[in-house]
Amino acid sequence: MARQKDDIKREKILDAARQLVINTGFTSLRMAEVAQKAGVATGTLYTYYKSKEALINDAYITTKKEIIELLTDPVHIEQTTYLTLKNVWMAYFYFCHKNPDKMLFVEQFIYSGYIDETIIEKVDEGLYEVFKYVEKGQKEGIIKNAPIELLQAQIQAPIHDIIKLIHKKQIKLTKNYIDSCFQMTWDALKQ
Repeated sequence: MARQKDDIKREKILDAARQLVINTGFTSLRMAEVAQKAGVATGTLYTYYKSKEALINDAYITTKKEIIELLTDPVHIEQTTYLTLKNVWMAYFYFCHKNPDKMLFVEQFIYSGYIDETIIEKVDEGLYEVFKYVEKGQKEGIIKNAPIELLQAQIQAPIHDIIKLIHKKQIKLTKNYIDSCFQMTWDALKQ
């Protein structure tokens, strides 16, 4: 009889995998270390994931879906493109601030070359809803007519770098500082 899978246990496994990948990289990740860090038996880990690749892929997919769900929440939609993008930017900023391990894991995953690009592309399709706001701004003549990927980098990279500085305690988080950071991003995007 197959063992029942527990969502809390699965989340502990994913958290452990993300933290270990950040600290040791993908190639050094060992299933036994993930099990130990998650507080489960190695056999239990294999009940959830048949291989290291399956575990890493699920950690990426789960994390990206969480981010996409947050960014595409209708609560962010405002009357203007500026306010909508500001709300989305702020939501992503605070997500990364609260979850730096998830941010770092996704960043490392994307640039690792270790994972099949089709997984990244398939999951990122969910970001289309966010890109629609950028495209709307382009049609309105508010946002630069540049490739979406380039604009995405202009939005995402500063957030990641700021979060890293905050967590290294090199800068202090204040509302004025966050507003200034968004304004610099907006200045880079606008016509």
